[in-house]
Amino acid sequence: MKKVKEYRSFLCSLSEASRDKENHEILIHDEDPSHRVVNFDGVKKNICKFYRGEGACSCDAYLENDNIRYLIEFKNQSEGNVDVTNIKNKAFDSMALLMMNDDLCRSHLAEHTVLIVVYNEKKYTPDRSSYPSSPSADKFTRKMKELAGKKGLESYPVKFGLQPYIGELYHNIYTVDVDVF
Repeated sequence: MKKVKEYRSFLCSLSEASRDKENHEILIHDEDPSHRVVNFDGVKKNICKFYRGEGACSCDAYLENDNIRYLIEFKNQSEGNVDVTNIKNKAFDSMALLMMNDDLCRSHLAEHTVLIVVYNEKKYTPDRSSYPSSPSADKFTRKMKELAGKKGLESYPVKFGLQPYIGELYHNIYTVDVDVF
């Protein structure tokens, strides 16, 4: 039985979905009414109150377009400061929430769902556990993928250890800087 019958009741602007509540910043300034997304954190809270004593992790936004589902996670951090375990947990738990709520099998969702992780390279703050991004390595990877016939977002490297999720949980995964998004 669906716990969230209508995702539309959780619609919000892209700006609201990308809001970094901790730092009171918005990653994507877009109030265009045609760019509305589902606040997936709100969906998660509704589903989890029935099944879990504690909340699961979830991506920030969800939308469907042409029978493809998109889950989007916004990180107001540079690539080197993003918690890889947190991203993996959000990718896994978000897919599990969709499977449970929509009563769909994993293989069907994996064929029709794309994960997008948007990070903010302008927020690099060095500490012991972070690393600076490597634009030259990314450029090399993109060039190699372009030579292999990949174009657009397909040419960007998949980061944060998410590569094994392609085909198993997601049709494709894009990890891009906010300027690319």
